[in-house]
Amino acid sequence: MLRITTWRQTGAPAPNLTPQATMQAINEMCSALGKVPGAGQVRWFFGNGGIVTVGEPDSYAVADAILKTPFAQAAVAKVLTLGYGLVEDQFLLEPSKVLPFFEAQEAVPAQMSRN
Repeated sequence: MLRITTWRQTGAPAPNLTPQATMQAINEMCSALGKVPGAGQVRWFFGNGGIVTVGEPDSYAVADAILKTPFAQAAVAKVLTLGYGLVEDQFLLEPSKVLPFFEAQEAVPAQMSRN
């Protein structure tokens, strides 16, 4: 599973905020989130009109548990105090995790005769 979260400047930036301070806070947040058991690696990128974090949680339960840990809450709060807000949160699942929920379909022949 991938969790793709977009963060954008939604509030007034902190006084004297530098780009380096923002990058440091995002690095600290990704490091803290990645320490939660089952969270997997969490990385960040510039894109989609802001900063995008990409995590690899084992499940939805882990994704929910991440923000319940005190050290992750503190790291996210620091980013929020810089004026950034979470504006989009997407979960992407591997086909193998989704296919069991579909009804079995009759196999379609690999090759169909052409007339």
